[in-house]
Amino acid sequence: MNFDIDDDQVLLGDTSRKYLQSRESLSRTRRRIETAETVDLAEWKAGADLGWASMLIPAESGGGSITDQPLVDLVVLAGELGRVLHPAPFLPTNVVADAISCWGNEDQRKLLSHLAAGDMLAAWCTSADSVPDVSCIGVVATPTATGYLLQGTSSLVHGASVADQALVTARTADGLIMHFLVALRSKGIAVRPLSALDLTRRYSKVYFDQVEVELPQRIGPAEAGLEILARAGAVATVVQVGEAAGAVDYLVDETVRYAKDRVQFGRPIGSFQAIKHRLADLHVAREAVRATAYYAALALGDGQVDAAEAVAVAGAYVGDTYAWVCGEALQLHGGIGFTWEHDMHLFLRRAKVDQVLYGEPHWHRERLCRILEQSTEGAA
Repeated sequence: MNFDIDDDQVLLGDTSRKYLQSRESLSRTRRRIETAETVDLAEWKAGADLGWASMLIPAESGGGSITDQPLVDLVVLAGELGRVLHPAPFLPTNVVADAISCWGNEDQRKLLSHLAAGDMLAAWCTSADSVPDVSCIGVVATPTATGYLLQGTSSLVHGASVADQALVTARTADGLIMHFLVALRSKGIAVRPLSALDLTRRYSKVYFDQVEVELPQRIGPAEAGLEILARAGAVATVVQVGEAAGAVDYLVDETVRYAKDRVQFGRPIGSFQAIKHRLADLHVAREAVRATAYYAALALGDGQVDAAEAVAVAGAYVGDTYAWVCGEALQLHGGIGFTWEHDMHLFLRRAKVDQVLYGEPHWHRERLCRILEQSTEGAA
């Protein structure tokens, strides 16, 4: 296993950063906060040319990555998008693309080329604030003669307002977990916008009222429901911590720059020992977040035996550390950091919402304990 990104992945990150600085900067993200929808579909299609939605899609379906480590390539991209708090549903679109690539039937796989080209966006309709807890899945699938009826709600769905297709995670009355690929404009589906702490993204609650789905719309066999959910949750966690790693990198750089420029008592505040210690702590956190995110992507992408453990560590550590870095950066900026005009609060809002999506940090810690306990019992 290669434990660091290679030259091609570095080039991918540099190219993406230059593109985002010229067309999708943080200032543009801020301007979109006041609009009804934050996603520019034309810009998303342009980003698709850089591989934003193709990394986890096979080459025969119009996708492909730049190396033989597509999940790591995706995390490199995620980091650059995280630096500018990009609003597009990058994460759910790639989660859905991965699910179709792994388990989709022939008809479903025809959609992959549209996802890769940026002609289509996707959402993951699950209770994103409680993905690991299958008992909290809000959509119930009832068998019919030709398929299923979906009834219930999915909360905190990112990108549902602009998505064309949705991966709907549902449960049956007897406890089976199933996943369906459903057009979000289907009869019986209503998308209602939510007010969220994260101002840079649009979240929705999606209502399903006796929505008819045919059996071919199901992703994978019925008995694979938990496996599909585990894979989708792991991919979502890895992409999320990748975005966080890019944001943390940006925050540390900006805080160091501010500490060098801000003069108090006749000298830059960065020259004070107390500030130096806190900046050093931020630097250590940045390196740890980056290493944790990349190793989780490497382990999951390469199918390593410790992949579940690595993802759990990433979800627990990065989830908490991202929010801590945001708080420290805001404090070190002093009064200006608390103003609406400054960008620090936007990162803090994103970090706090990320903490409740796709498994809270405490859930990942509990899961890590269970994994280690099982490995100890197995060794015995």
